[in-house]
Amino acid sequence: MSDIDDLQRRLSAALDRIGQGVAAMAAAPKDAGQDVDAIRKSLDDAIAAKTRLETRMAELDAELARLRQSNEQLRAVSQSLRASNESGLSDPESINVALAAELEAFRATQSANEAEVRAILDALTPLVGASIAPATPGPEDH
Repeated sequence: MSDIDDLQRRLSAALDRIGQGVAAMAAAPKDAGQDVDAIRKSLDDAIAAKTRLETRMAELDAELARLRQSNEQLRAVSQSLRASNESGLSDPESINVALAAELEAFRATQSANEAEVRAILDALTPLVGASIAPATPGPEDH
């Protein structure tokens, strides 16, 4: 009988272990579901951040193209003004065009700098929280 009692104890212990395993397996999908939800949220956050960065990059590229165009125009007008000056002709229209091109180049540079600062702030905001907020330009800024 001792063998039967021993086998019954072992069988009972094995059934208890199986029951614990089944209980753990039943709880696992709930935990896995929470993990999946957290992973999906992280993925959605990463996709949103990527989209924001791509938008910023497109803005920076546009500002850079504008800056290059303004600088090219400034070089051409400056060359024309130098040629007029070397030939002894004083052309007020060339001077006005040169000053307008230079002003546009300064504006393009300023705009590119602002876009770069906004991109940096956007990148830093998630790291430092809401403690920094982009300043809204006031009348003294323009």
